[in-house]
Amino acid sequence: MKKSVILLTGILVSVILGSCIFTGSIEGNGKVVEETRDLRDFDKISVTRGMNVYISQGPVQKVVVKADENLLEVIETSVSDGTLKVSCNRGIRKAVSNKVLVTVPDIDLVKATAGSNVFAEDTLNVKVLEIRSTAGSNVKLILKSEELNVSAVAGSNIFLNGTSESFTAKANSGSNIKAGDMRAITCDLKASSGANIWINAQKELSAGVSSGANVFYYGNPEATNIEKSSGGNVIKN
Repeated sequence: MKKSVILLTGILVSVILGSCIFTGSIEGNGKVVEETRDLRDFDKISVTRGMNVYISQGPVQKVVVKADENLLEVIETSVSDGTLKVSCNRGIRKAVSNKVLVTVPDIDLVKATAGSNVFAEDTLNVKVLEIRSTAGSNVKLILKSEELNVSAVAGSNIFLNGTSESFTAKANSGSNIKAGDMRAITCDLKASSGANIWINAQKELSAGVSSGANVFYYGNPEATNIEKSSGGNVIKN
């Protein structure tokens, strides 16, 4: 019964996202162009409405929209309170290219909502980074970090590779945090409502799972603190 409810929730999320993305939508004309936008002074990125953002690290901040020419006017980028916001004012039904390329010297927040996608072009070296995904969004990053705080809800997915000294993650409502290739020294994980978390725990693992959720871990942590309830599982791979 619980799995049916979770599946129904995922279907509803997909239907809602579909109606948002395709209502009053526009189709690209197939002529791909690049437009550099003068946006500065941000260390956070928030992406929504099905947009695709590719992050790379460099000494100078840069935002380049690479998209079908007629889509430039519907792709919105702005900076507010240190956050680069990427969205669109109409749904994009079909396009040869629909990308925003972002270069940053440092970043401390990546947020993806409403079916959007965020990718890393290369390894991002960060001290502290917060990653949030919701509503069918996807985040895929390669990281070298001191501290990671990760949250995935409402059928979203986060894929992580690299290393971190501290790794804190929460997943629920059918979401997945796939970090089996992320080597973390200390891990604090919470999963519920059919969500799944994978991690490579090196020294310490604390995990709380409930309501059909799963935590899968690699490695041989010296200390473990496991709490399970309502069909939750913690499994060593």
